[in-house]
Amino acid sequence: MKSIVSLFLALCASLAGAQTSGHDDPNLIPQPAHLQGLPGKFVLSEKAVLLAAPAFTNEAALLRRQLQTVTGLPLPVLTEAGVAGHTIALLQAPTGNTGPEAYSLEVTSNQVTLRAAEPAGMFRATQTLLQLLPAKVLNTNSPGGTRWELPGVRIDDAPRFEWRGLMLDCSRTFQSVEYLKQTLDRMALYKLNVLHLHLTDDQGWRLEIKKYPDLARKAGFFPAKYHEPASTQGFYTQQQMRELVAYAAARHILIVPEIEMPGHSLALLSVMPQLACTAGPFEFFPYSKGPGITEDVLCAGKEETFDFLRDVLEEVTAIFPSPFVHIGGDEVPRARWQHCPLCQQRMKQEGLKTEAELQSWFNRQIERMLAAKGRRVIGWDEILEGGISSTTVVMGWRGVSYALAAAQSGHDVVMTPNSHCYFDYTYGAIDSARVFSFDPLAGLPPEAARHVLGVQASFWSHIDREPELVDRQLFPRLLALAERGWSPDNRGNWSDYRRRAQANLSRLEKLGIHYEPLDLLGPVGEWTLGSLAGGVTNLEFDVTAQITGSGEHEVTAAYVRGRHPAHLHAVELLRGTEVVARDQHESLVGWQTPRQTYRLRVPPAGAGGSYRLRLTLDLAGGTNSFGKVYVTKPATK
Repeated sequence: MKSIVSLFLALCASLAGAQTSGHDDPNLIPQPAHLQGLPGKFVLSEKAVLLAAPAFTNEAALLRRQLQTVTGLPLPVLTEAGVAGHTIALLQAPTGNTGPEAYSLEVTSNQVTLRAAEPAGMFRATQTLLQLLPAKVLNTNSPGGTRWELPGVRIDDAPRFEWRGLMLDCSRTFQSVEYLKQTLDRMALYKLNVLHLHLTDDQGWRLEIKKYPDLARKAGFFPAKYHEPASTQGFYTQQQMRELVAYAAARHILIVPEIEMPGHSLALLSVMPQLACTAGPFEFFPYSKGPGITEDVLCAGKEETFDFLRDVLEEVTAIFPSPFVHIGGDEVPRARWQHCPLCQQRMKQEGLKTEAELQSWFNRQIERMLAAKGRRVIGWDEILEGGISSTTVVMGWRGVSYALAAAQSGHDVVMTPNSHCYFDYTYGAIDSARVFSFDPLAGLPPEAARHVLGVQASFWSHIDREPELVDRQLFPRLLALAERGWSPDNRGNWSDYRRRAQANLSRLEKLGIHYEPLDLLGPVGEWTLGSLAGGVTNLEFDVTAQITGSGEHEVTAAYVRGRHPAHLHAVELLRGTEVVARDQHESLVGWQTPRQTYRLRVPPAGAGGSYRLRLTLDLAGGTNSFGKVYVTKPATK
């Protein structure tokens, strides 16, 4: 039986590891299920034509647009078989794998053949084809003179998981429609297929609701006294969201909307205080200007609350064809319910013993509304408290234990644990190696494993708010998440993944992505709880492999976690016992200043010899500090 996400991939159509047998590795991410090198190369030239089955006109048009824009070649699209010559053929045919995203791709010197049974699979095939070409194919401003050739290869491929997602928080910081479209294009290249949009929270209501026009107009903009930049505020019109849904569907990406309830609703209550347990008034504020969680939530005892939510969900489901609607459900304080006569009366009427059961009752009312629309509820793992129905999907974020327990109880789950998949965390805490090490099925018996729909990266926008900074938090570790979601379990081959990811950095550059350059290097050392004694301490690390010659090298100390900042005094480079380079200045590395850079000018030296890096630092406020140290040599400009 087809899964719900699989069924959506069909809707999208209506809306719009083997080694390489001696040939150059194409450095694909995610790694295909089966890949074999073939002799020869296919060169794109004036003779090349696209041959597309009628079912794949959308996929052929998108591929042609990208190739023609960059190469300048005519690339006419034909729909009749029997065309001789230099052909890129998009054929509708079964492949060796099952599922709507399965495909095969074969490149010989005369023809490129892409096969898939369904449009989603054909689109994934075209993205593999783009990765086989030089990275310049991703930049519409690439200069001429490039030889556009594809290596000979045979690929048979299909995803490991049906849900391979990214959550973008658009409430704490508004993300422009242009940035969302860029994100969809980047997701598509790496075969991610779910964009979860967090549209409402304490810090803003970002979606136009026509029955309540003042809601987004007022709750989409912070009070003037906070002097928030215009770029961090705003809301999406319904027309903008419909266009975004269509843009995503053409790329076979599902957009899942999230409307937070009953907590994280301060922005909503600032406009509609009558939905709260208390009289208000309420004022919402930027995340950094107040508590992250407030006690005021939607009143579960008022029928008016559910009338409002019914109206909202009526419009939300008309905009988003997603089979899932995310209702949040996380971090809900229940103090107001404990003291609210209407909530207590509701509990008595329904025979509920605790406020946790009241939230479960609340969720079931929403579930009935959405079930009438043919939709399923998905919520953060706190919705398990008080009990959930068999059709509710759990999004596990507080580590892995809650999601694993839900899967073992027969509930479908999406894994986005903050231990591996929270990309607003620093790279010191979660780097690509840690993301790559995550297996969502670890410890699960087969019966429970089938309930794991997939994996998702989650990004909360309260710290890094500008597009360039969001990019840096997402990339390159989002590629590791894409690999874990699509490829067979190959966690033991980090070195191979790292090599492919480093080769993909040029693709990220062509896409204009401001990625984190230290991520794939790996630290030369770290400091941890208890590794630093009281007072000034010297830490030393072997950096022989990182000192690649004379000239300037950069040493970066990066905060990971902990209550106490590290106070750095100096960084020295030793060759044997001799200090050959030093940078001495004071700095703090902590959550407010998460990284500090020191520069060492390395003098010429003879062959042989070893280098050690010495950091002089102390933790004046305590020893609860964790950090990592990186050494790089800046590229010559």
